Amino acid sequence: MKRSFYLSFLILPLCLGLSFFLLQCTKERSPEQTLAPDFKLATLEGQEVALSALKGKVVLLDFWATWCAPCREAIPHLIDLHKTFRQNGLEVIGMSVDKGEGETVRRFVKSMDIPYSIIITPEGVQREYGVVSLPTTILIDREGKIRQKFVGFTSEISKQLTGMIEELTAEKPPKN
Repeated sequence: MKRSFYLSFLILPLCLGLSFFLLQCTKERSPEQTLAPDFKLATLEGQEVALSALKGKVVLLDFWATWCAPCREAIPHLIDLHKTFRQNGLEVIGMSVDKGEGETVRRFVKSMDIPYSIIITPEGVQREYGVVSLPTTILIDREGKIRQKFVGFTSEISKQLTGMIEELTAEKPPKN
């Protein structure tokens, strides 16, 4: 009886310590600490966009698809954000995950009158940004660090996104 009592006092701290260690291993890195993966891709119009060339701007990457209902719901809000904050240094880039050569995306962009750049995004870029659900919106600060990742689109996400963009565009650009 005494032996099992003492043994439980030894095993309990060991289990708690192991649990704490495993929890630390499974925690995701904070997005604020992550430098956004660079890419160099062409827009639907054939213009090359390199994320590294946008340093000094606040960048919103919107991973979306034409067949995604919440993505279509988010686009008018993104258009408003683009129009409202572009003069403050916001760059919105639509990262379409649609397959094919892009004709469907071109028609969709025209029908929605999307004014910001659209890129047909390779799967490798989607993986680098951890996109597993649509829409996924990534906010990158002026120094090229991921500051926030939003998955899905709701009125609450819309408010948070707007507030975060207001904060980021109010920050001073980094000195080179």
